[in-house]
Amino acid sequence: LKSNKMPNEFWAEAVDCAVYLLNRCPSKSLDNKNPQEAWNGMKPIVSHLRAFGSIAYVHALSQRRSKLDDRIEKHVVVAYDKHSKGYKLYNPITTKVVVSRDVEFEEEES
Repeated sequence: LKSNKMPNEFWAEAVDCAVYLLNRCPSKSLDNKNPQEAWNGMKPIVSHLRAFGSIAYVHALSQRRSKLDDRIEKHVVVAYDKHSKGYKLYNPITTKVVVSRDVEFEEEES
C-alpha cells in the first residue's frame, strides 16, 4: 500500500489480490503445481494478471463526459472482481472503485 501510495482503506483488496495471485503460483508441497491445478487438474490462465497498484486506463462512458472531456480515465488496479472477468479499479480523482473489463495497462519498461 505504501509503495503504491494507496490509502490504507485498501488493505482488504490488497490481501484479496495477494491470495488470488498466490493461488495461481506453483507450490513445492503440491509437486510444483498451483492450488487451482491440484484442485481441478487444469492450469490457470495467467495472461490477465497485473500487479496491485498498476496504472490502468478505462474508457470513459460517453454519457458521463462532455464532448471536450478526455475519453479515458486513469485508474489504479486494486483487485480482481470475483463476479465477472473484470478488474476492480480505483479512481484517485473521484475516490471511487469501479469494475471494468475494457482496460489498457501502462506497462513498465525494463
